[in-house]
Amino acid sequence: MIDSRVGEVCLAADANIAYAVIDRPAVKNAINDNVIDGLSAAIDYAEERRAKVLVVQGSGHSFCAGADLFALKEMSTDPTRAEKFMARLGAVLDRIETAPFVSVAVVEGFALAGGCELLLACDIALAATTARIGDRHQEYGLVPAAGGSLRLSRRLPAARSNYLLLTGEMVTGAEAAAWGLVTAAVEPHQLSESAARLLTRLATRSPAATAAVKQMIRNARSLQEPVALERERSLFMRHLQSADCASGIAAFCERRTPEFT
Repeated sequence: MIDSRVGEVCLAADANIAYAVIDRPAVKNAINDNVIDGLSAAIDYAEERRAKVLVVQGSGHSFCAGADLFALKEMSTDPTRAEKFMARLGAVLDRIETAPFVSVAVVEGFALAGGCELLLACDIALAATTARIGDRHQEYGLVPAAGGSLRLSRRLPAARSNYLLLTGEMVTGAEAAAWGLVTAAVEPHQLSESAARLLTRLATRSPAATAAVKQMIRNARSLQEPVALERERSLFMRHLQSADCASGIAAFCERRTPEFT
């Protein structure tokens, strides 16, 4: 199924779905420059194929344990290099968050520190109940640098985001779902089947509507309410002229399932 490999990320596609699998199982898929290269290429790969969904996951039964601390130790003596590394990672996560397609994190094993930041950048996160998820930076005297403090604080109530950021504690996938940190959690043996059902549904959605709704979500989080509402109406009016919108309305009137290109 692997189409190509960039850095240490395997890329593949199946119909309207693109897959990016971080492939460093010996270090629980810790992020280094090669992983950042691969994730950036995965976004390009999905866009070039006009994929409706990009699935991000890890190999070896773990999502991502965060930045490679051995690599970070080397960078710590060169602030310019360290800043460039974190800026590159942050830029990739921003691209995932703002991409026109839906990004889905499928999480088993560890999603810690930078791995949790990657999870938070995705639109939807499906986790195994046994997964271990957390900011974790404080465990080793570190702090987030790729948007984790912002995204985590927006995702959760202050009492819970503060707890994760300040203690470095981990929660299970089941607890993360109850908190709203991930979309849903399922038993480990059900993860693949549940992900497949979710991806099948997402792959039938309108690309134009998805891009518009993602922009609305960003507006809701970053703009004052009156401005966000105005932008919502503006996006609706623009979408009303799209082929997908016409196709969807026609399908409803004709009592059939819509098909979007």
